[in-house]
Amino acid sequence: MRVPKPFDATIKDLAALGPADFVARFGRPTTLPVQLLNVDLSTVTTAADVVFGIGEPLAEIFHLDAQASASATKHLDVLAYNALLHRAYRVPVHSTVLLLHQQARHPNLSGRVQYAARHGRGKMDFGFELIPLWEIPADDLLDGALATLPLAVLGRLPDPLRLTDALAAVVKRLAERLQQEAAGEQAKRLLTAAYILTGLRLPNQEDISQLFRGVSIAMRESVTYQAILEEGKAEGRVEGRVEGRVEELHRTILRLGRERFGEADETTRQNIEAITDIDTLEELSLRLLKVSSWAELLTRESA
Repeated sequence: MRVPKPFDATIKDLAALGPADFVARFGRPTTLPVQLLNVDLSTVTTAADVVFGIGEPLAEIFHLDAQASASATKHLDVLAYNALLHRAYRVPVHSTVLLLHQQARHPNLSGRVQYAARHGRGKMDFGFELIPLWEIPADDLLDGALATLPLAVLGRLPDPLRLTDALAAVVKRLAERLQQEAAGEQAKRLLTAAYILTGLRLPNQEDISQLFRGVSIAMRESVTYQAILEEGKAEGRVEGRVEGRVEELHRTILRLGRERFGEADETTRQNIEAITDIDTLEELSLRLLKVSSWAELLTRESA
């Protein structure tokens, strides 16, 4: 079972706050009603997927997968999910992968899955959309809908400024909008989301806390804001523990595999490090004792 990360849960929470806002920003504007669909496709374990239903009766599905790290098989997950959604709802499905950070890029993630088992006798030609969040100006996100406002911390920042200075300006503007337009639980959820997502740009938890302490005095002194900081720190620690376990398993597999098969080449190493599911990595480490080569190990993993 895949262990959901705080980034996954954060995107889903924001989508629940404003389904129509997400569809307008990353899909296309529509005057039709938009709802977040509660989809259970147990054959697919991509926990980051968010599915929006457009129209009533349902006329179209917008499938959004937020990706924070590289995956060698993400394109296949998107293909499978798209087909299963179309099978379940019998309406057109548009799939989009929202890349939250540049480390989410992978050579396999081109926006297309194409193959033909037998020439001239049928083929697969599936396309999906890729949206690198870091190419969207942070200013555009700051001026957009509240539900997508926290994503501004991952948007394109002004070039002349240092990263921390540019992020401080983004957080300040974000906090000012929340003070003016949001209140109570909504404001807390949005600010918490921004805090967690900033972890993709600043690896040091103290740097993130310091950055958010720099927002307006009114928010800094509020009990709610202090609670948000503590909540963000706690979720950041959970994220750190998960990532630490993943890195430990990567090192273990590569070290044990080197003793059995010799040094892994660059492609093999990248394919192993692209796997971020802890259960999958643990199974892979156990199979090391049963296979005779790197190729056999990875072939069985992707089968």
